[in-house]
Amino acid sequence: MADSWGWAGTVGEFLELPYEPWLRDLMAHHARLMQMNASGSQVGAWEAAHSALTAALRDCIIAAPAATSWSIVFEYELPMEGGRRPDVVVLAGGVIIVLEFKDGGQPQQSFIDQVNGYASDLSEYHEASHGRTVVPIVVLTAVRGVARVDGGVPTTSGEDLAHYLISSYSPGEIDLERWLNAPYAPLPTLVAAARRIFQHEPLPHVRRALSVGIHETVELLTELVDDAELTGKRILAFVTGVPGSGKTLVGLRLVYERSGKHATAIFLSGNGPLVAVLRDALQSRVFVNDLHAFIKTYGMSDRRVAEQHVLVFDEAQRAWDCDYMMKQQGILASEPDLLVQAGERLPQWAALVGLVGDGQEIYSGEEAGMDQWRSAVTPPAASASWEVHCPPRLASDFEGTAVTTHERLDLTVSLRSKRADQLHRWVALLLEGSLPLAARLATNIQSETFPIYLTRDITAARAYVVARFDGEPDARYGLLASSHDKSLRRLDLPIDNGFQSTARLMNYGKWYNAGLDDPKSSLHLDQPVTEFGCQGLELDLPILCWGDDFRWTGTDWAKRPIKRRYRQADPEQLLLNSYRVLLTRGREGLVIFVPPVEQLDLTEHALLAAGVRPLPEELESVGPLPVGIAADNA
Repeated sequence: MADSWGWAGTVGEFLELPYEPWLRDLMAHHARLMQMNASGSQVGAWEAAHSALTAALRDCIIAAPAATSWSIVFEYELPMEGGRRPDVVVLAGGVIIVLEFKDGGQPQQSFIDQVNGYASDLSEYHEASHGRTVVPIVVLTAVRGVARVDGGVPTTSGEDLAHYLISSYSPGEIDLERWLNAPYAPLPTLVAAARRIFQHEPLPHVRRALSVGIHETVELLTELVDDAELTGKRILAFVTGVPGSGKTLVGLRLVYERSGKHATAIFLSGNGPLVAVLRDALQSRVFVNDLHAFIKTYGMSDRRVAEQHVLVFDEAQRAWDCDYMMKQQGILASEPDLLVQAGERLPQWAALVGLVGDGQEIYSGEEAGMDQWRSAVTPPAASASWEVHCPPRLASDFEGTAVTTHERLDLTVSLRSKRADQLHRWVALLLEGSLPLAARLATNIQSETFPIYLTRDITAARAYVVARFDGEPDARYGLLASSHDKSLRRLDLPIDNGFQSTARLMNYGKWYNAGLDDPKSSLHLDQPVTEFGCQGLELDLPILCWGDDFRWTGTDWAKRPIKRRYRQADPEQLLLNSYRVLLTRGREGLVIFVPPVEQLDLTEHALLAAGVRPLPEELESVGPLPVGIAADNA
């Protein structure tokens, strides 16, 4: 098996190694990893980094001879990250230093955020880096006399690099071989996780997933389903969770594990874009199906019986109510009624498993909530006996039924990344207008290297995102916009968030899965998806194009929901939920573009007051720092 790095050894070995064999190793690694030869610009970048690092390490050894025993790793590939790799990792005593070399002439925020991302991911997902201090540093090779620190991250030219290497050192020892071969287990995106599950590959044992009980939740559901099959019962189980807590992952995992047994299972979702993206990623229509189509086929017909005994359905609280079903299908029954009836027609036993999100209702007909499910499993609507299993916080919704509560069915922590832990709480404070409280929380979020930026310039937003993921071919970014807003299309930009472009003509599979070679890919940053197209899905870093449908007046939010054909009980709440969805799609950060129109000036002020930071332009250079390298630091 080939090494997942270009070159690794001690600093002493690196300084004694001629340039040519070192370069050959890096070129061979690049060819294995990227399936192509390194470009001339890539070789030039390696040469510049080699020159700067050689000079800096020689200075380090003069000041502190022990630095010769430090370890150094070039082009370390982050496993399962699609070719992401920090340029250089230095194991300096007990500290891990991540160096990202750039040939740009000015410090840029995108450089800082990129190296911060590498450092954070190593700290979070790399077993041999847990509990260690990880120091990110940007090195500019094309200039001299630059040395500055932004948000705790130094940006320096090569001549001052030795200063930062020595000052970052702390006593200790990290074994190079153990570090190189330690497990690296990032939490995959939903699409990547689905691919791994259905290609019979194990999901990584992410510490965060283990600590918040993902495995235990799947295990409990499996026990409940097995018991229903063994004893001939019909059960209705619910899993609740905050956005990004892994509910859909739990459902897919349960479907996969049951699909290998004699009783098959199916994953159902009323989220059409999610179904399209998963089908495109899996290249299969077997495991994932449209909930509304399933109900029409098996719920509205007394003669047709589903093949699957285990029905897992997403966003159970958003099922269509009676009134909306009458309008859409001409039948006076809710989707919960029909799904339960489909379960009752299954011979001997059935297991219905609903995944329940918080504040995600954005469609017409979705506002009735969990009350529909209690009615569906209670006579006279139900003709069979049903057992309900749910987390304690849903117990009151099922009074009068045979209900059993389980703490393990409530997922309370977002798994998108450590950096997004508090994002959903910040969004809630922002949307309720509690700007000072939101600002306090934003400080914590930003300190976890989850940047939230604001700009009035869409070109600057696009440039930042592209530069942020330079050299990361599997990164996924794109434009988001509210379906309620009509102002974006009137701008000179334009950004078309109309129904025709974002629904009828949109290919969600290509938007989320295709690369830059496909014009329908999100990576071109020209066509947004709305809350209907991004709900339940993720981007590494979205650009949210704010509209005048949700505008700050100086004291609160003025909401202008679009008029839908179907009467809605609370259209303003649905609009607020739309922005809740749009604001919580990012795994690595968020850029908010507020169009440069006067009516949104107060909205810009509100977002800044809530802790959003202005997207920096090119950072100003400063003069060189005094490089006083103390030998007693090493």
